[in-house]
Amino acid sequence: MALPYLVKHIYNNATEEVIRRGKKIHALGNVELIEHDDLMGNVIFRVKDDGYVTFYKVHIEQFKDPKTLSLRCTCPYNLSEVCRHKAGALFHLQDMLDKNLLGDKETLYDQKHTVVKIKLLDLKLFRMLTSTETYDKGQEYLRSNTANLLEAKNERVVAEVDFEGENHRVVLQKNEERNFDTSCTCSSETAHPLCVHKVIVFQQLLKNHGPAYFDSIRNWDKEKNKLLALYGYSLDDDLKNKFEFTYADGKPFLRVLDMSIKRVSLNPAANLRPVHSELMVTAADTLSEPLPATMKLGLVITFQQLQYPYTQFELVQGEADESDSKYISKTVKLDLTKFINTEVFSEDDKMLLQQIRKLMPSEVSRYLNRNSPFSGIWENIIQQHDDELPEETRHLINEYLHPKFKKIFTELNGNPFVFHLSNNKSFTTANLEQASLSDQFISPEFEISYTNNQYIVDCRIKLPTGELNISDNLNDSHFLFQHEQQFFIWKKPEDILLVEKFLPTGKLVIEPENWSKQLQDFILPLSKEYGVHFTNVKKEEVKDAKPELKILLKEKGEYLLFQPIFNYRGYDVTNTDKEKIFFPIADKLLVIHRNIALEQEQIRRIELLHSGFVKPAELNVLALKGKDVLKNNWFFLFIDAVKEMNIPVFGFDKCVGFKRKRCIKKQLVLFIYRCS
Repeated sequence: MALPYLVKHIYNNATEEVIRRGKKIHALGNVELIEHDDLMGNVIFRVKDDGYVTFYKVHIEQFKDPKTLSLRCTCPYNLSEVCRHKAGALFHLQDMLDKNLLGDKETLYDQKHTVVKIKLLDLKLFRMLTSTETYDKGQEYLRSNTANLLEAKNERVVAEVDFEGENHRVVLQKNEERNFDTSCTCSSETAHPLCVHKVIVFQQLLKNHGPAYFDSIRNWDKEKNKLLALYGYSLDDDLKNKFEFTYADGKPFLRVLDMSIKRVSLNPAANLRPVHSELMVTAADTLSEPLPATMKLGLVITFQQLQYPYTQFELVQGEADESDSKYISKTVKLDLTKFINTEVFSEDDKMLLQQIRKLMPSEVSRYLNRNSPFSGIWENIIQQHDDELPEETRHLINEYLHPKFKKIFTELNGNPFVFHLSNNKSFTTANLEQASLSDQFISPEFEISYTNNQYIVDCRIKLPTGELNISDNLNDSHFLFQHEQQFFIWKKPEDILLVEKFLPTGKLVIEPENWSKQLQDFILPLSKEYGVHFTNVKKEEVKDAKPELKILLKEKGEYLLFQPIFNYRGYDVTNTDKEKIFFPIADKLLVIHRNIALEQEQIRRIELLHSGFVKPAELNVLALKGKDVLKNNWFFLFIDAVKEMNIPVFGFDKCVGFKRKRCIKKQLVLFIYRCS
């Protein structure tokens, strides 16, 4: 199942315990919407705690864009970015968006992948998730025909349906959230999540096997491995006299027989299940101070050839000097899959241990499983260096790892216990080389030149010590950039995939016959996000030009939006474009240098026409509530004012909602009459 970005934010930033309790808060109905601002993309929820009769307010701001999402909760939790109340509120918000409770947008379904939120097979739910006509067609088909089941195991059913002379392949599978991922090769239904072929297979399974059929074909080995992984074990290990499984309600439960085996928790704040003991705890025990740290953790950057992105963080431990500036003993590599005694570490090192465990390949695979439709394939994949993963998969891996690496770079900047291990060297203390992590995040820049009848696009980065080509990276991983003994990380995860297109040479060559197309499809979109410099390419530069302002009217809920558009020599730009705008003209390039100061002055003149204007950060427009637009004939006065300023206004035909209101309609008619 491909997770929505709101749910991704939970899994990327919350601990396992917080995720579990956030789901519980949402499931118990402890989240209540008390305020919603559609224009600003802000909501406020009242959230009841799952353990106490306590209420907190969760503010979610600019939730319509994952880049601007901001969360705030009134609870005192500060162990991670997302508390259980934020998690519960985000789960509830996503549920409201899925049910279209916060707007009136039309939902279109792609039958190649739809998520059906049902737990058991149920005819009533099938009726709700498809049209009446489709449901009746499915019933009629099953009276004389059946679907051909090709596979039925591991909570996954693959079938073929020969319907109206065409053969369609249907896949139904339970996902991590215990709902259904569904897929069909048809495109017959866009208004509902279930097409006729999916309905046929669902109804056939219900009739022949009952509502809990998918539970009967569940692979419990996967669940057993999840339980054993909590203690660093799997079914492949020798479990005799260590663990045993018991079953209740058809589900496996793990019992620990060897009490010396400790739980490996990825959550530093998790409350482990209490173990019954004969020992009595005295008051003196509870008041004793924690033991001082005797070992120091060190971070080691390694590069491996087996799994994308070909870099991994490892941990070593050793004794440090009194000033905590260097090791005075040999270091020992830690096996992060096993139990580690953390009593010998400082609190900062304990947190670092949890952070590095979240970067392990098994955690990356879990994230891929959660975010990939019809997941479950990643656990058995061994990727070789020469294998090229699909771009979508590489994007998901970068999306998961990048923010976690970025946080570690920020926290360990200047830390003397950071090392790297060169390729093909054994993991010994003698082979560890001192390294440093930079908290100055890098972005690629591009220089385009015309040489030897070819256009050369050179991908470069600016470091504090100078400018380099990306091919000057001293390690084989594109995820990090190494210069001498210093490591840098990219500003955005999208930068990584972009940089990979220019490797291994750091350049792209564009032939003259392809220049026009590449300029339009690749270079110009690139210039809107990154710095692009042209050296000896034919171009005409426009500087100190005066922009001509025009206003485009739009509707958004109860607001009327005033979108400023600036025109330079017949070319339109908006205030979200970069300072230099590129336009192709025949065989040369037009470069317009925007007059930002004059643009802002013109916007201020419009803003002064009403004190109630608001400026949503992500929209870069002026917005005014409908009641203020209609009050005291303001819109009529606005039209007169912009006419005196020679600022044209467009978009009256798009304001359908406002035109329904008699007052504004009258003003629009008067305006059109005056203009004519």
